[in-house]
Amino acid sequence: MLAASVLFLLACGEQQSSDTADTGPAALTIVETMLVNMGGLASLRNIDSIVMTGNGTRNRLGQIPITGGIDPDARLSGVTETIDFVSGHAAFDNDVVVGDGFSQHRTEALTTWQGQKIGWGTTEGRPNIATTVNGLFSWATQNTPEMLLRRNPVSIAIAAEKVAPGQTARQLSFAGRPHWAIDTMLNSEQVTIMIDQDTGLLGGFRALDTESMLGDVDAEYRYSDYRPVGEVMLPFRHEIIKDGQPYSSMNYSEIRINDPSAQAVFTVPEDVRQQADQAAAEEAWAPLQWNRVSETVFHVVAFSHHSMVVEFPDFVAIIEGPYTEAQSMTLERLIEDNIGKPIRYVIPTHPHYDHTGGLRALAAAGASVLIAAGHEDEIRAIIESPHSNPPDVLALRVAAGVEVGQVELFSGMTEISNGGQSLYLYEVETIPHVNPKVLAFVEADGILFQSDLFFGGPGPDATALFNALQELELEVTQIVGGHGGILPYTSLLEANAATTNN
Repeated sequence: MLAASVLFLLACGEQQSSDTADTGPAALTIVETMLVNMGGLASLRNIDSIVMTGNGTRNRLGQIPITGGIDPDARLSGVTETIDFVSGHAAFDNDVVVGDGFSQHRTEALTTWQGQKIGWGTTEGRPNIATTVNGLFSWATQNTPEMLLRRNPVSIAIAAEKVAPGQTARQLSFAGRPHWAIDTMLNSEQVTIMIDQDTGLLGGFRALDTESMLGDVDAEYRYSDYRPVGEVMLPFRHEIIKDGQPYSSMNYSEIRINDPSAQAVFTVPEDVRQQADQAAAEEAWAPLQWNRVSETVFHVVAFSHHSMVVEFPDFVAIIEGPYTEAQSMTLERLIEDNIGKPIRYVIPTHPHYDHTGGLRALAAAGASVLIAAGHEDEIRAIIESPHSNPPDVLALRVAAGVEVGQVELFSGMTEISNGGQSLYLYEVETIPHVNPKVLAFVEADGILFQSDLFFGGPGPDATALFNALQELELEVTQIVGGHGGILPYTSLLEANAATTNN
């Protein structure tokens, strides 16, 4: 290591770092020294799998309590990140605690079934599922385990070898330290690797990330706290900055390479293998159940996040954007099979990412995204942001010149009516979970749709929902949930009475 560091310093000379992109020595020389310091290119290429365990923080979950508010940080514990470079598999398994204490144990795995890439996942208290890859959504260090394959120090270090001959390194400040910046190709995308001038190790890299919600963002990955792992040196601290803001960070306590036990997480559980067959056969698929609530109202139940479909004489409206792109595209097919009418509107109840992940796919299907004015900034940004690395279904259809849905606004209250049927939307500003919050009401059937507020028992959000319905003077008979099932209105009365009596 000492000899390699001396070679590195000789190659770099006495130049000092600056924020300007000053030129330096040959990029290939810098890269060769970095690879030696990390254990050698051959040793890095011999890493078939890697398992990283530790604790950290996730900063961007899209759980703002009020429009324009600050996203609460989440604590990540018991994190296991697994990458199988040979098979192209990756997985997260971790506990996440959001803000004031909401917690879940979650697993999301990108794997292979019947020769096709699919995903499987589970969330504490909910069933296992299998889905196409675009049905995975994580609250770990990234939104999807697929990002682990493209955004890890081993892949980046190996990609550095592909630096163009004749390129000159640029010196600049990165993470507050002097680095050499060198452009290279990671598969089909260009990244800029950063090599620490003091240590000769990979300090990180810069790339364009496409986030399912944020769209195209400039991303910065920072690596530090290098330690030996077998024959290589790897960083035990990772920090991710996206769009100029902290995104996630991890402190790893253990890193294992080529551990055969790492493959266990990629085994599709027996109880979802029939779903896996479906996912392997479809371009986009997630498990959904189509349940009738009334003659014209349907509850579409997923493993976690549900939607309500209202049929009008000439079109369909969807309340609550599904969880993921795959779920929205599956819902689109279900509506065609069961109703056969165009989707005119999709109405999100609030801008939290776990309720807006499928909005873009429904806009791609031609649905207007009808949002409360108080949610405009957050949700318009989701719909209108560019998605290029890789493009999603909305970006692909826009590029192909297909007519897609646009954002429409309402303020306070609005009515969707067609052929004598009405759906009322209310922008409510008295709900603790998020302000504002949209409630949807089918007056003819007395059916109310709400998300995240009432699950059958008392609580601050349930009380706020009861008070809002009293103020709006809505004659509700059934409550359809964005989580959970269908409850009689009397259950809300009982929950409110329990709160009042206490």
